[in-house]
This record gives sequence, C-alpha cells and structure tokens, in this order.
Amino acid sequence: MSPVRRIAAGLALATIATLAIATPASAHDQLVSSSPAADEQLAAAPEDITMSFSGELLVLDESLTGAVVMVVDASGKDWVSGDVTVAGRTVTARLEAGMPVAGYQVRWQVVSEDGHPIAGVIPFTVGDAEPMQVPTSGDTATTSSAGEEQPDQNATGSSTTLRVLLIGAGGAAVAVLLLVLIRFLRRPRTTADDL
Repeated sequence: MSPVRRIAAGLALATIATLAIATPASAHDQLVSSSPAADEQLAAAPEDITMSFSGELLVLDESLTGAVVMVVDASGKDWVSGDVTVAGRTVTARLEAGMPVAGYQVRWQVVSEDGHPIAGVIPFTVGDAEPMQVPTSGDTATTSSAGEEQPDQNATGSSTTLRVLLIGAGGAAVAVLLLVLIRFLRRPRTTADDL
C-alpha cells in the first residue's frame, strides 16, 4: 500500500472514530414524564413526586444517590420528607402530609448516565390556587413555564460536542504525524558507498 493510501486510510479511520464518539456525547438524558405533570392542577395534595428519565441515572452508592428534589411553595418551604430514591430511570420523593392549597415547584437535579448533571423545574398547583409566582432579577413576578430547565442542561451539549470534535481532530493530526515520522525513520538510507 502506498504512503498516500495509508495516510488517507488513517484519516478516514480517525474521522469515523471521532464521529462515533461525538454522537453519544452530545445526548444527555432528559426528563420524559412526571407525576404531577408540568402545570397540572391537582384536586388534592400528592403523596409523592415521581419523575421518569430517558436513560439510567447515575447512582454513586446507596447513601449518595446524586439526585436532589425539592418541592417548594411561595414561602420557600420544602415539602419533601425523607430520602429521594433513584431506581434505574425513575426518581421518587415522598412529601409531607398537609400541603395547603397553593402553587408549588418541583426543583430537581440528577446525574445523567454520561456523568453530566441535568436539572429543571416542574410547576404544579393544589386546589384552585394560582401558579407559584417567582420574582425575577428585576423584582417583577413571572410564572414559571412548563418543564422549565436550568440553562446548563442544553448549553453543555453543544460545547461537549465541539470539544470532542476538536480532541478527535487533534488525535487525527497526531496520528498522521506519527505515520509520517515512522515512514521517514523506516526509509532505506542511501550512503556514499551505494552511489
């Protein structure tokens, strides 16, 4: 095989490997469904919150799940009682009894199976209450949107893909340089006696 064909084959292999690595790295797990659902109006307070995700969640050990769930009202009181449990793709948090008619937010953060944290907010109401109002930085009140996510969940996806592509391109360049160096060092040497 000629040196040009070897270099072309090496570049093709490096490109395929880079694209194969980049595709899974850009897809973090996502919240698929929850109970209560975003903007749901419940007749009575729920006993627990359940969330299902698109992939297995990372659990470090039984005492440290990597999942944080808070169910807060307008005063900031957290109604979660006990530990948050993670079972495969499902996160469950038990709630205290006696939640009054009001607007609430489920604020959650979990660790995706690729090791990246993802987070979001699920607003819901109990009874005929208005949705929970959240003050913005300008001290004006706005209603939280359905399934509102923290900005870092999607922002890290594009930067991770770019980083993987740059690392792959750098690896391909190093491979080509090594191939050229090996070819140069293995080249038969001509001496004055050969002439």
